[in-house]
Amino acid sequence: MSIKNLTKKNITTADGSTTIYIEELRETYHSKYGAITESDYVYIKKGLVYWLEKNNKSSSSIFEMGLGTGLNAYLTYVFSQERKLDCNYTSIENFPLTPNNLNLVLFKASIPSEEHHHFFDHLHQCSWEELQTLHHFNFKKIKQDFMTFETKQRYDVMYYDAFGYHAQSDLWQEEALKISYDLLRPGGVWVSYCAKGVVRRALQNIGFIVERLEGPPGKREMLRAVKEV
Repeated sequence: MSIKNLTKKNITTADGSTTIYIEELRETYHSKYGAITESDYVYIKKGLVYWLEKNNKSSSSIFEMGLGTGLNAYLTYVFSQERKLDCNYTSIENFPLTPNNLNLVLFKASIPSEEHHHFFDHLHQCSWEELQTLHHFNFKKIKQDFMTFETKQRYDVMYYDAFGYHAQSDLWQEEALKISYDLLRPGGVWVSYCAKGVVRRALQNIGFIVERLEGPPGKREMLRAVKEV
């Protein structure tokens, strides 16, 4: 069953922000307990900010596994503008949302920093596989299966944002997680909302140093993993 053909509807989450719900999978793109709250906590604060502070850097290279609604990319762009951060951002997505799936007006009404809403439009309207540059933020979105993705480039931070284990179990196995490990530079940070024991053990088997952290609202824990230097 292809995610592309499943029924999707826009819903309002607990913090007032919008996400998309897939009825057949009973799965949301971001947490029903707060889409922005989850994205900001898991990926920005526990991922990007953690890496920047640990390495005392003013630039970073980020890889996102699962572009989805573009919320993680948007919040990263806003953060980069506020912190004057040079950022290279690559996101891969095998099942892009269509204009019929994603209500841009509805989404923009619920996301912060109205002065940056133009980026959210550009994010969804720009061409795939082409590097985009906007205010020191270099962005490329790639339409491809993560399992077949290859590049010589290496990244500082990995936002691992697949659907839940029950919906995309293949992306939580060692084979897929090893791809994410190989994409990171030594000292690179992998971060995800997922906290399943089987995923934590797989990350450890690959060679990551893994932490269980307090999760965002609605989740007791989340995972952060660091590739040894």
